[in-house]
Amino acid sequence: MPSAPSLSVVMPLYNNAEHFSTALESILGQSFGDFECIIIDDASRDDSPALLRSYARKDRRVRAIFLKENIGVTRVSQIGLEQARAPLVARMDSDDLSLPERFERQIDFMKEHPDIGMVGCSYFRFKVDPDHKRLNIRLPSLARVSSESFSYRVVSLELCPASAVYRRELALAVGGYRSFFKNGAEDRDFIFRMQERAKVVNLPDILYGYRKNPGSLFVRNRRALYSAHLMGEICALHRRYGFSDPIDEAKSLPGLPKALDLPAHVTLEKLQQDPLWMTVLMWVWLKQRHVSYPPRLYLYARLLRGCLRWKIGLASLCAAIAEIKKGRGGEASL
Repeated sequence: MPSAPSLSVVMPLYNNAEHFSTALESILGQSFGDFECIIIDDASRDDSPALLRSYARKDRRVRAIFLKENIGVTRVSQIGLEQARAPLVARMDSDDLSLPERFERQIDFMKEHPDIGMVGCSYFRFKVDPDHKRLNIRLPSLARVSSESFSYRVVSLELCPASAVYRRELALAVGGYRSFFKNGAEDRDFIFRMQERAKVVNLPDILYGYRKNPGSLFVRNRRALYSAHLMGEICALHRRYGFSDPIDEAKSLPGLPKALDLPAHVTLEKLQQDPLWMTVLMWVWLKQRHVSYPPRLYLYARLLRGCLRWKIGLASLCAAIAEIKKGRGGEASL
């Protein structure tokens, strides 16, 4: 049996034959070669499976996994993490690009800094041709979130999740990717939990290309993604203030609304799809827990901006807050 590689690259794949070859070629052409590339096809209906089989035959580093039914990017990401044989895991989206020195630079950094749990990098955005870069994103070198004190950074994630390399053992210890976040927001919640156990940093160099794909999950599910992002932030707030994580406390996802003391008509589906109830939950949390003013004002500003973006009227917001206030004995108010 061959020895375990130094790095496992996990790439979810779903109906992306148009860009998949370019993304995979950028992996196979890395200056660092001791890796396995675990590509999980999530029951694609286009030519993605055929392309994946072709690459798996040509390059032994490609490990192809074909799912018979579509299960979503969150569960696919968890399968990739569990299947990884290396101590370090890298994420890669099937429509993006990794520059040739990405893995070499990130792995060298992880070896030199054993206290680092995850390392990302700066990146550029593009639409069609990667040579025509729209914008370079220079990320701060340190994105540390202390588990002992709240920081506004808990909700301004300064790391490109798809550019990350992280320690597999640590990722499994925090529970990996949680199934609530089924709409593509799983990586944000995952990084929050990683930050509470170890340092998360960025390399200042631009080593990743992020494609602005109009067919991506981010574009197609923006309302659901916004709701899921707020859920991840609420869970992080609970943990940082010493309260039980509501997802863990609920035991099962259908029981999550009850664990959050929400009205009976607020179902799990509403939590996952409707920005109103996640906005209300965040608003109530800040009011109840007496968060210090700088992060509190920052979060209120974000919530109000979200209300404008998703056309949540003030009357609807106040009515929902009043409904929760009535159920909790009147302690929450605007």
